[in-house]
Amino acid sequence: MIRRLENGLVKVESVIAALSLFLLLLLSVVQMLTRNLFELGFPEIEIINRYLLVICGSMGAVIATSKLRHIKVDAFTTFMSKRLLSRLRCPLALFSAVVCAILSYHASIFVADEWQYVPANERWTLPFTLVYPIGFGLLALHFLFNCFLKKA
Repeated sequence: MIRRLENGLVKVESVIAALSLFLLLLLSVVQMLTRNLFELGFPEIEIINRYLLVICGSMGAVIATSKLRHIKVDAFTTFMSKRLLSRLRCPLALFSAVVCAILSYHASIFVADEWQYVPANERWTLPFTLVYPIGFGLLALHFLFNCFLKKA
């Protein structure tokens, strides 16, 4: 059941990552063409592209974490035995999940402040800011899955 939930989440996250990458490329080409051919640009496209890049990056990190291909900063693992590594897998995944959950909580506070204090001309960008708490929340969830599901 949990594995099916994780696989479904990975599929949704993959679609979001692919769509955001496609939109990023499409809007970049539109921006280049309008600047070069018509000598005008749309500043809104630059803002949207910035957020689409963040969405691509966060969904990529979430997918990599689900497949145990995320960046590991633990240099000591090269010196540890496989037996010790298998024992530490779950505690380290739980620690990472807690850190990501804390980051998600604080990102939601940041988003709430943004929604409260944003200037009127920038209100349309507010839904994009949800990528921060959602991204960290999904990372925490996938670290929990990594702890409780046996993976190669």
